[in-house]
Order: sequence, then structure tokens, then C-alpha cells
Amino acid sequence: MKNLLSLALVFMLISLSTSCDDENLTGFSFSNDYATATITVDPTTTQGDIDLGVLEFESDIQGLVSGQGVGVDNLKSIKVTAVKLEIEDTDPNPYTFDLVTRIKSEISNVAGTSFIEFAGKDPVPTGGQTEIFLDVQDVELINYFKQTKFKVKLNGFTTDSIDHSFNVKLTMSATFKGEILK
Repeated sequence: MKNLLSLALVFMLISLSTSCDDENLTGFSFSNDYATATITVDPTTTQGDIDLGVLEFESDIQGLVSGQGVGVDNLKSIKVTAVKLEIEDTDPNPYTFDLVTRIKSEISNVAGTSFIEFAGKDPVPTGGQTEIFLDVQDVELINYFKQTKFKVKLNGFTTDSIDHSFNVKLTMSATFKGEILK
């Protein structure tokens, strides 16, 4: 009986210390239009799977979170919430997203060769659109954003060859979440 009482007392103390810690934590969340960059798509006779380009981003997470009054160590989660792609083509016969049937965006650290998908569109809507939003996956990306630099790659599946260069502007938004002690 004495052991049972001691065990109950230990569980009560653990519960009290855990709930006190939770009461001293305050969660925070903010969104940021994180980056905008442009990829130049070069002419190719390739049809099928195609790499549209790789972008390298510098990550100033410390500057971003300090502007919110918190530090990098307070961050618990970073997820991309929106990826917008726009075709910029001044050719007399400009390209639209009808050129591809699917497209995806992947992320990697700068040194890595292994990419993970975080956004995509399959199928890509037809109708001559020059601006689309990719469907964003619920993927935790904090380890990439905490690096000083990371890479984003766009690739897709083309139904035709590309006879002239054009640009694809990528705009990426992200949500940052974390906790601070009161």
C-alpha cells in the first residue's frame, strides 16, 4: 500500500511540473512572403520529364525571427503555405502552362543531391494560364530553412519541345511557428 501511495504521489508531481511548464510557454505564429526568384527555361527538343531549373535561396531566418521579437531557437516549425508560378514571356508566341501536364517543386540543402517534394500540380489546368498556384504539401521544412542556404528545384512533364527561352517567376510564402517562455 505504501508503494502504491508513493507511486501516486510521483505521478501527481510529474503532472504538476508538466502543467506548470505548459503554462509558462506562449506559442507564436507568423507568415511571411519568404522569397521571389526567377528561373530561365531554355529551349529544348526534350519532351516528357523536364527540369525547369534550380534556385538557390539565402536563408536569413535570424533576421526574420528577430524582427518578430523571438530567436531561431524558439522556432518549432516552418512550412511553405503557398507557391505561385508566373510565366514571363515576351515572345510573339508566348508560352502558357498548357506546355506542361504536371509540375512539382522540391527542396534540398545546398550540398545535397536528394530533394523532397513540397508542392506540385497534377494535372496542370489548361486554358492558356500564365499564373498558377501549386498545391502545397504539409511537410516540415525547418531543417532546410535554418541552413544559411537551400535549393528549390522545379520540374515537370512537357507535351512539346520548347523553341525559345522564357522566365518562370516563383513566389514562395511560409508560416513560422514556435514557443517562447513567459
